[in-house]
Amino acid sequence: MKTLIIIREQDYEWLHHFFPDIHPLLVPICNKPFAEFLIDFSILAGSEALRFVMDGPLSDVERYCDNGNRWGIPVSYASIQSTDDLQTVIEKNQRFCSAERVLIINGFIFIHYDKQHNYKTLLASLPDGEILSCDSGSLSLRGSRSETQKVLENIPLSLIRLDVIDVYYRLCMEILNAASSPYVLPGYSNEAYCHIGRNVVISKRAEIRKPVIIGNNVQILADSIIGPNAVIDSNVIIDRESAVIDSIVLANTYIGEHLEVQNKIASGNILIEPESGISIAMDDPHLLTGINTSGSSKSLFQSIVHGLAALLLILLQLIPFLILWPILTLQGKWKKSTNSYYTAVSEKYLILTTTAIERTGPLSTLAAALSLDRFTLLFRVLIGQLAIIGSWPHVVTPSKITEHSSTESCCRAAVFSYAETEEWPVNIGDTAIVERYYAAHGNPMKDIALTLKALFNRIHETNTHP
Repeated sequence: MKTLIIIREQDYEWLHHFFPDIHPLLVPICNKPFAEFLIDFSILAGSEALRFVMDGPLSDVERYCDNGNRWGIPVSYASIQSTDDLQTVIEKNQRFCSAERVLIINGFIFIHYDKQHNYKTLLASLPDGEILSCDSGSLSLRGSRSETQKVLENIPLSLIRLDVIDVYYRLCMEILNAASSPYVLPGYSNEAYCHIGRNVVISKRAEIRKPVIIGNNVQILADSIIGPNAVIDSNVIIDRESAVIDSIVLANTYIGEHLEVQNKIASGNILIEPESGISIAMDDPHLLTGINTSGSSKSLFQSIVHGLAALLLILLQLIPFLILWPILTLQGKWKKSTNSYYTAVSEKYLILTTTAIERTGPLSTLAAALSLDRFTLLFRVLIGQLAIIGSWPHVVTPSKITEHSSTESCCRAAVFSYAETEEWPVNIGDTAIVERYYAAHGNPMKDIALTLKALFNRIHETNTHP
């Protein structure tokens, strides 16, 4: 058997308002992308191949699911027109549908199933035609059944129409509150009502109240309260004395100090009230409490400490720089670029020449390991234009000069990034979370320790592009 999943843009366009940067099929339900629930059910149903068919963009889904190897089932993709009816869709995918029986999942619907049931035998016994339906979708079968056993009157399946944000919120809470989940959820679960991902740091004074599910790369600081009924996605920081109760926190979100999130969905700087569907874009001082947004003003002590650290690094790197820079320049492995960068002061820009070292030989590898690509930037610390550690400045793009957001100005422009002190940041969103956290909790002496940690971590980097 094969599975054909047909989803139309008009059925999920409401989600764009709440999660504009997430493809609807990748919106997490209890930290698991919606598409994975559909894939899991298809496998339980006995499918040996699966195809996503949509009239909207598919590139994000294709990038995430790829060819299906991680689930052990071939996954393919096809596009349709918004006006195509079911029969037309099947005709357009005739080659995929012709050889075997096909399970058709039609609509933006969530399938309530139980991983303990034998759906393969059940579906093999059902006749051709519709199995279940709801207002916005259906499950159906096409092709002759292979079993002749008696058909069950009560099919252990149900459908939920995903059409408003409150349904999404209640679905997450319902799954979270199942003592023995009928679904495979991400994370480790050594006890009921609790799933914990990788690289999760929970302060001894933090309180976890089940049920909870926590993703990867999460930091929960002292005196925080998580739960009951808390869904925390990956790459999240819950700061001191904050609470997440009856709420969902999506990936790449930083909850500031003394902030209570209750009966809400938090995504970046957006707070959503599920019942009413109202979403509010919060300014950083509210959602990201404690972050310094006062521009480039730094204490005299901090400036002195950063300047002394930069001077010490200059003295240590000077001889290696003078030896390796000419050689790598002649070899074409020392690559420079000059751009305008944002600073922490609105409408003020800084022209910097940055360096990237191509690691393709012992000398260039040594230069990169010694962070010689940052050598010339250290002089900017001495004159107060950069900090020793903070945030990599954002390149000024003409189309966004008037849209320089507070998230870009919350960290000081610096030679080294706070994100280079951690191993887990893998994208811009992850990096921003780490930089915001340390910007809120940094001090001059801690900055020196973090600079040393960044220098050590950069030894193992595979490239030196800023």
